[in-house]
Amino acid sequence: MSTGKLNDAAFMGVTTSASGARWQKHYQEFSERDQDRFSAALVQRFADLPLPVARILAARGITVETLPSHIDPKLRDLLPDPSSFQDMDKATARLADCVESGDPIGVFGDYDVDGAAAAALLVTVMRDLGVAVDVHIPDRFSEGYGPNEIALMALKERGAKLLITVDCGITAHAPLAAVADSGMDVIVIDHHIAGPELPPAHSVINPNRLDETGDFGALCAAGVVFITLVGLLRELRLRHFFSDQRLAPDLMIRLDLVALATVCDVVPLVGLNRAFVAQGLKIMAKRQNPGLASLADVAGMKTAPNSDALGFLLGPRINAGGRIGASETGVRLLATESVDEAVGLAAQLDLYNKERRKIEESIQQQAIDRAEAMIGGKDVKGDAGKNVLVLADKAWHEGVIGIVAGRLRERFGRPACVIALDADGVGKGSGRSIPGFRLGSAIIAAHQAGILIGGGGHDMAAGFSVEEFQIGALQAFLEERMAQDLVGAAPRVVREVSALLSCAGVQPEIADWLERLGPFGNGNPEPHFVLPDCRIKFSKPVGIDGAHISCRLDDGGGTIVNAIAFKAGSTPLGQLLLAAIDGRYVHILGRIRRDTFRGGRAMQIEIEDAATPPNSIIGAG
Repeated sequence: MSTGKLNDAAFMGVTTSASGARWQKHYQEFSERDQDRFSAALVQRFADLPLPVARILAARGITVETLPSHIDPKLRDLLPDPSSFQDMDKATARLADCVESGDPIGVFGDYDVDGAAAAALLVTVMRDLGVAVDVHIPDRFSEGYGPNEIALMALKERGAKLLITVDCGITAHAPLAAVADSGMDVIVIDHHIAGPELPPAHSVINPNRLDETGDFGALCAAGVVFITLVGLLRELRLRHFFSDQRLAPDLMIRLDLVALATVCDVVPLVGLNRAFVAQGLKIMAKRQNPGLASLADVAGMKTAPNSDALGFLLGPRINAGGRIGASETGVRLLATESVDEAVGLAAQLDLYNKERRKIEESIQQQAIDRAEAMIGGKDVKGDAGKNVLVLADKAWHEGVIGIVAGRLRERFGRPACVIALDADGVGKGSGRSIPGFRLGSAIIAAHQAGILIGGGGHDMAAGFSVEEFQIGALQAFLEERMAQDLVGAAPRVVREVSALLSCAGVQPEIADWLERLGPFGNGNPEPHFVLPDCRIKFSKPVGIDGAHISCRLDDGGGTIVNAIAFKAGSTPLGQLLLAAIDGRYVHILGRIRRDTFRGGRAMQIEIEDAATPPNSIIGAG
């Protein structure tokens, strides 16, 4: 999927690759001449910077002046004044009152990684301040998403003198009104899109309030909590709470939690978010959080943490607690100080994750088959082909619908909403969007139009509840909204290309520089290179059941490069790589990796896609 600006022309003429994608070049809005000039200036200033990397940097608008801060973003340069957020001073003053009095706090969180990390941030910092925190994470199946009156009042009855909702609450008008009527103060800390009317609460901190500037709307909930805690410590200093005998907590050592949440919530890794992740990864590498260290061990994380490890190894295991098992397991793991407890919780989450994968695989294939029928021109009901995929079934497990929606979005290049229906015909849905279509806003609008029971989210992801008879109306509503957002353009699967590279150019120096340009993710995509007109010298299935394809690439320049295509064994990409041993030319799209198996200066290409050249650079084979 594309994550940035793209040139409209198909890169090297590839309109349909092995994965069915169109290849397009990421570009900045200036001429090739300017790009050449900017990249030459970068190479002149940074002598060890390879030219292919310099051209990528120039295309992304990174200059000689901005490269140092891009490589090493500093929180002190990017962290906003907490008081610049609406209601922040009210909230931090109320929190400081609790700290001074020692009053316990109740926290209502969400069952995903962001919610768990945000709640764990509050637990750990408040613990350092001597304040007890009682956390409730709702059960996905019996309670659903967001605050409910029963759970909030239970926190009050257990002794909480202040309630805080994290990563939720911005649309919970009725439950929060009931709590307010009981005389209890509630602070809402959220980042999901707010409507014109805020919930009745003591204070609402949300960078996506309509009366905010929007400058920090890309923050995840844990990022907003971190800024709130910065404001709290400042307020406590103004009250002379700290002394030589009572030191302020070190917020910097909690950045590993913020980094985890920022990556796993797929918010853009630019500006402050980039600094959160860059600095948080350094903290995580020190293994100071027993829960994260134990989870890394059980996940088999052998190298220093990076954004891929957070997104694909740690995040899914924490999410598995809310999807399959006990929803509070994730926050317990992230907040514990006990190594023994951390080891046990990490093992439990790993088991939940294995069960989640089995369930997901079964549902995913069913959803793919239905989506192909819908896109092909007629769905199972005979309706016209769809640009937004809305799929529902009574046999689908609510705990994995978000993951399946993400898989559909990636495979078909379309927004996807997957709905698990209960026996009464009420569905819980989860949606994933594509750049340009603000799904969260569309879901809120569908709720306001009476189509949905409830729902909310942000631009790229949303959750909702819907009655079965309204699913057709939801489909039509989302189709119309997307046509407006994309100005009628049809969605398509796009693979973003950063630059051309020869086999001889696959060098450790490029890999080293690319590592410095991370962390990569939404908003700062990892560069993808095309190796044109390669011949496959060798290819074979490897791994369990031949899940992966290993091969060697030769572009005729005298250098042969090892390559691997993960999970491509049964796909059209894998079939092309195995068939191309006949000597045909193939364009290869992939990421540069050090070959840790062979060690030394050995390199390899991690293949993402491949295409038969429409017009080969060096002629037909």
